[in-house]
Amino acid sequence: MFIRFGLVYQEYQTTALFFKENQRLLEELDYIQHKGRRVDLIEGEEWLYDFYDKKIAASVVSGVTFEKWRKTAERTQPNLLFLKKEDVAREQDLTVNEQEFPDEIVVGQSRIKLQYKFEPGDPDDGVTAQLPIQQLNQLVSEPFEWLVPGLRHEKLCALMKALPKQWRKKFVPVPQTIDRCLEIEPDYQSNMSQWLSDRLRRLTGESVPLNLWQVASIADHLIMNFKVVGDDGKLIATGRDLQVLQQSFKTASVISFEQIAQDELNLTGYIQWAFDTIPNHYHFQKEGQDYLGYPALIDEGETVGLRLLETEFKAQQCHQIGLVRLFQLTLKKERKYLLKNLSLGADVELAYQQLREHPYFAGNVVVQSLKEDFLFLCFREVFVGESVIRCSAEFEQALKKKSTLSEFSIQATTLVRELLKSYLQLSRQLAKQSLPSEVAEEIKSHLNGLIFKGFIREIPYQHLLAYPRYLNAVSYRLEKRLENSQKDQQKLQEISRFNRRYWSSVMKRAEQGPVVPAAENFRWCLEEFRVSLFAQHLKTSYPVSAKRLEKLWDF
Repeated sequence: MFIRFGLVYQEYQTTALFFKENQRLLEELDYIQHKGRRVDLIEGEEWLYDFYDKKIAASVVSGVTFEKWRKTAERTQPNLLFLKKEDVAREQDLTVNEQEFPDEIVVGQSRIKLQYKFEPGDPDDGVTAQLPIQQLNQLVSEPFEWLVPGLRHEKLCALMKALPKQWRKKFVPVPQTIDRCLEIEPDYQSNMSQWLSDRLRRLTGESVPLNLWQVASIADHLIMNFKVVGDDGKLIATGRDLQVLQQSFKTASVISFEQIAQDELNLTGYIQWAFDTIPNHYHFQKEGQDYLGYPALIDEGETVGLRLLETEFKAQQCHQIGLVRLFQLTLKKERKYLLKNLSLGADVELAYQQLREHPYFAGNVVVQSLKEDFLFLCFREVFVGESVIRCSAEFEQALKKKSTLSEFSIQATTLVRELLKSYLQLSRQLAKQSLPSEVAEEIKSHLNGLIFKGFIREIPYQHLLAYPRYLNAVSYRLEKRLENSQKDQQKLQEISRFNRRYWSSVMKRAEQGPVVPAAENFRWCLEEFRVSLFAQHLKTSYPVSAKRLEKLWDF
C-alpha cells in the first residue's frame, strides 16, 4: 500500500532528493507524450510499482519505516531509488521534434508561449497559447488557425473530411490530396480555409465555397486554445475563440498595456520635432515578461507627445494625426494665415454643423468644427499624404512643401464649398420629390454615407475629388426616376445587395477592432458601380460591374 499510494501515486510528503528528481523526470517525459499526443512512450504505473517493489525491503509499510530503511540503504547505494530516462522510456529515442511541436511561436512581432495537453474531453486538450492581457489586442486569429507544424496535416485532413459528401468525394484520397496542397508552403498568416480553397482550385479546378468549411465540427485539439493571463501570471479567461476573448477584454487590455508602457516611453508637451528616429515597433521587458509596443506621435491639442500603443493599426492612425498637429504647431504663421483667409461662407459652415452622422459608422469618426477639419485636411494632404515620417530629416523634407499650402487650400476651399452646396441642393430636391419610402431612405442613407459629420477629415482628398461626380449621379438618378421608376427599382436592387453585404461586413469587423472604410477599395468600387448604373454618361474612374464586384469580394 505504501509503495503504490506513497511513491507511485506520489502522495508521500518527503524532502528526499530521489523523490523530487523522479517527479521531475516523470513530468518531463509525460509532457513529451502530451506534445506528441501519445500514451505509449513511457512505462506505466505497474512498471513503476515493480521498480520500487524490487528495491525496497518488505519490512517497509509506512513513511517512518521507509525513511529509516532509505537512510541506511543510501549510505552504500546513494542512487538506488533514482529513475533513469532509458529505464522509463519504451523507445530508445524519446524526443519530440521541436520544430514540429515548438514551445513558442512568433505571431507578427510577438512571441507566444505554447503548452500541450493530451487528454480528449478536457477543456485544455491540444495546444494552448498563453497570452498576456497586454498583448491581447495586438493579435489576429489567422496565424493561430495553423496551430503547430506537427498538427497541420491532421487539421487540414479533418477540415476536408468535414465537407459534405458530394464535395468530399472529389478529393479522395484525402491525405494524398493534402500532401499535394502542402507542396507549396503556405505563409501561415492567412485564413486556413481560404488557403485550402485556393489550393484545391489550382490543383483540381474545384472551388469549394468558404461557407462549406465547418471548422466548429472538427476535434477540439485541432483548434488553438487560448489562456489570457494577468500581470501576475494568474489565469483571467480561457477559450478557443480569440475574437470573443478580445471583445470581452478589449478595454482591460488597453488599460493594462498603458500601465506597463507608461514607464517605458511617455514623452509629452512638444511643439516641434525633438525626437530620435521613431521605430515602427519597440520591444521591452517588464518583470521578466517580453512585451511589444508601437511608438506613435500623439495629438495633445496645443502640443504633441510620443507614446507606445498596443496595436500597429492604432499607432498608424494616431501617428498621422499627431504629425498633422506637429506640422500645424511648427508652421503657426501659415496656419494663422489660412484661418484668417478661409472663405467657405456662413451657409456652408452652418450646413457642416448640421450634417448627420455616418449611417453605418456613427461614433467612429472624429468630429470637430469645419475650420479645424479643413485645416486638418490641408496639412495632412500637403505635408503627410501617404508618406511615413519617422525621423527629423523626413520631417524637415516635408516642411519644404509649405510653399504649396496656400494654393492647395484655395483648391480645397472651392471643392468643399461645392460639395456642401450640392448636398444641400440634393436634400431639397429629395424633399420635394414624391418617392416610395424605401427609395427615399436608400438615397438619404447613400448621401449621408458620402457627406457626414467629419467627412472632410475622414475621407482622403483623392476620393473627395470624385465626390462631384458621385453627387451629380444622384441628381441625375432622381431626374430619370420620374421617367422610369421601374428601371430605377431594378438598378436599386442590384446595388443594394452589394451595399448591404459590404456595410454588414464593416459593422461586424468593427466589433472586433478598428476599421477604416475610407481606406478600403471595395467601398469606392461601390460608388463607381452606382455611377455606372444610374448615370453611365458621367463615366467611371475604372471598369466596374456586378461580375467584377463579385470577384473582388470573393478575393
